[in-house]
Amino acid sequence: MYEEIPRLIKDNIVDETRDITSIEMGCDSVQLSCTTGKIKVWFGRQTSSDVVKKVINCFSKIDSSLIHEKEIICNFEQIPVYENHGYTLISYGKAQDGYRAIFNIQFSKQNALELFVESIVTELSESEVNKVLHWTGSIARIMLIFHELKSIDGWDITKIEYRGEE
Repeated sequence: MYEEIPRLIKDNIVDETRDITSIEMGCDSVQLSCTTGKIKVWFGRQTSSDVVKKVINCFSKIDSSLIHEKEIICNFEQIPVYENHGYTLISYGKAQDGYRAIFNIQFSKQNALELFVESIVTELSESEVNKVLHWTGSIARIMLIFHELKSIDGWDITKIEYRGEE
């Protein structure tokens, strides 16, 4: 089994006799709340573009079936531009300021991820950023995410919830 889990059990971070429902991890600039159905990501305003890229690429590396749904208000002519960057159009409709387009960002498409990272970095110039990613994950894959990201300064597990505690 994955080498990190026995260490966490030995260090009394994980209780191996109980079912884990969620694991929270992060550092000062990034926080993740992970369940087997979704990952909530918070990027603080001081998050560097390198850290944003590392986190997003980590998700793609661990499970390329992750999806993020993104709403964009744009001109009708811009919709195909997003599609050409790998975004998958789900729906669109006329809105007050143009068109409201809803896209799925598939983590299996590198060009979509690059544009997604750019959009997060742009949003960070104005405020902190929250994203919700959907997946069919497992506790083992959540631990792989932890292992991949622990090279970020200060990265650690901050909370583990067990079935019956929610």
